[in-house]
Amino acid sequence: MKETNAVSINYNSLTEKNKKDPQETPGLSLVIKRKITLVRHGITEWNKKFRYQGITDVPLAAEGEEQAKRAAMRLSCESVDRVISSPLGRSMKTASIIAEIIGKNSVETWDELREVDFGEWEGLTVPQIKERFGEDLFERWKSSQVDVTATNGEDADIVYRRAEACAARILALKDEHVVVVGHGALFRTLLLPLIKIQRVNVFWRMKMDNCSLSGIGIDKKNRAFIVFFNDTLHLRTNMDCIKDIPLPW
Repeated sequence: MKETNAVSINYNSLTEKNKKDPQETPGLSLVIKRKITLVRHGITEWNKKFRYQGITDVPLAAEGEEQAKRAAMRLSCESVDRVISSPLGRSMKTASIIAEIIGKNSVETWDELREVDFGEWEGLTVPQIKERFGEDLFERWKSSQVDVTATNGEDADIVYRRAEACAARILALKDEHVVVVGHGALFRTLLLPLIKIQRVNVFWRMKMDNCSLSGIGIDKKNRAFIVFFNDTLHLRTNMDCIKDIPLPW
């Protein structure tokens, strides 16, 4: 009987502690204090042809502009404090469309969000890269893109340090909800320091479609965690119904 009482007392004590700090309890949902929505830019003609873009300033295709409008409609039911973008044109155009539709007067640009410079790979498809620069190099990059540099491209260590700086800048924001528009390769790298997991290969383990929405929650201790990822319902729904699809915060 004494052992049972002891267990009961300990359990009650733990319950009281959990009421005060629920995000410390295994199995319970983390409490979101701030929200970051990552939006990959709309589709371009190079995206359609599976060509590496990097820092080449390829504009949005007409379909990409339509995707941006759809993403904006999805975000229009949210309260958004600011819109931030990579300085590259395809990202800025996507961000500008979103900002206009959700009623924001300006888009803030961060150089840290620019896409990875893929050097001599830019404009090429995977078969062309393998043919010109060797299958071994591409396969090594594919297996560990955070450690391998494309031919005459941006050094992998520099990319990662840039992602770390970007993550720190995002975590320092005080706004309740920020929309960040950028690029697939940089976003995949950014997630590592943002949610504080080790530097590992993730590029081919994350599907991030053009104009998809990915939600990052920030708790009261300023810790980031993934809430949802690669949400594209707005791209597959009738335009007049998009506003009725809430984001899964």
